Amino acid sequence: MVSAAMTSNNTLSPPTLQRGIHFPTSRYPAIPLVRPLAVFGKSFDVELSSGLTLSPDTVLRASLGKSLQTFLREEGLLQPIKQLRYGLLGQHQLSSTTKANIRAAMGPVGDKVVAVLNGDPIPEDLDSMSDWSTLAMTWGSTSPDSALDVVVKSFVELDQFNAEVSACTATHGREAGEQMFQTRFGQLLPAWRELCPDLRIDCCLRLESSLHVVAELEAMPRGVETQEAVSLVAGFLDPEAKPLGHWLRQVAETVKCGNNKELADLLARRNILHHEGRLITHDTLKGWSAMKPGSLMSLQGCQALLKVVPDEEATQRLLCRFALARFLAFLCEFLRSCVSTGAPTWPDAQRVIRERYTQISVARQQAGGQIRQTQ
Repeated sequence: MVSAAMTSNNTLSPPTLQRGIHFPTSRYPAIPLVRPLAVFGKSFDVELSSGLTLSPDTVLRASLGKSLQTFLREEGLLQPIKQLRYGLLGQHQLSSTTKANIRAAMGPVGDKVVAVLNGDPIPEDLDSMSDWSTLAMTWGSTSPDSALDVVVKSFVELDQFNAEVSACTATHGREAGEQMFQTRFGQLLPAWRELCPDLRIDCCLRLESSLHVVAELEAMPRGVETQEAVSLVAGFLDPEAKPLGHWLRQVAETVKCGNNKELADLLARRNILHHEGRLITHDTLKGWSAMKPGSLMSLQGCQALLKVVPDEEATQRLLCRFALARFLAFLCEFLRSCVSTGAPTWPDAQRVIRERYTQISVARQQAGGQIRQTQ
């Protein structure tokens, strides 16, 4: 059942180099939700990279509020990808200079991509490349100290595992694929069913893989880490407040403020402004903390707020934690949108995600940090 659900979307993969044509958008249709997302917006499409993982576009929009296309544009990588698309579709005759730019942008697979543009058959490893693998190839950064690098690497490994399970199932049968999956992840469906009985199976898989990536992120030697290991993520998921509410408390504590009112007063004294030159008021902070529909804190709001933090290292740490808190909030809302009966309350959703994350973290510690046998 697990491997079948995990790879069900892979049957949608077209038999041509669609990565080059569709990337940075997903090759798969958006996940059908039981109910639309409220906080992140009814028009927010939850898309896939593989049958197991959310797409880079979905993760970036959830954690930073920016699309993959915007990210690539900011990194100077969007134009070569557009040129690749035009070449594959035969819309433009690409010059040798343009092909050289595409080769450089596509990293280790650049030669193969240009060979396809020159008329060679499409290699299987290019045709089956997931969105995360494509992003890793085009971006190329692999620093273990970069939170984004750790996220990309972790999702790439999960997509590769998804492909291995699919190949095992095709060659040796469904039972062999199930066994391969369970060897890595254990009996995850019973674990999720115990916590949230009416959660759809396919959504269990995407939540599970995302939480494993969060665990990799929290295990970083620096960045979003905390001395108490699990406590950072578990703290953001404490049902007493929503994840961004907990994050705002960390900001207030960093600048020696006891609450959001004191933080708003400090921001006013320093004349720190955000959207359209407006002050970040106490009401603004309360809205961001409550995460009600229409009041989701943006990256721009975060960057404006963090001007109050005098220390650059603390600013960067809080910026990473902002992205983490937003992503955890997204996972909670995604869970609420994938329950076949009535939506769980926000506190209940946070309890479910927190409990499953704790189970994963304990299993990782027992396995020496590896993602294995998360019962």
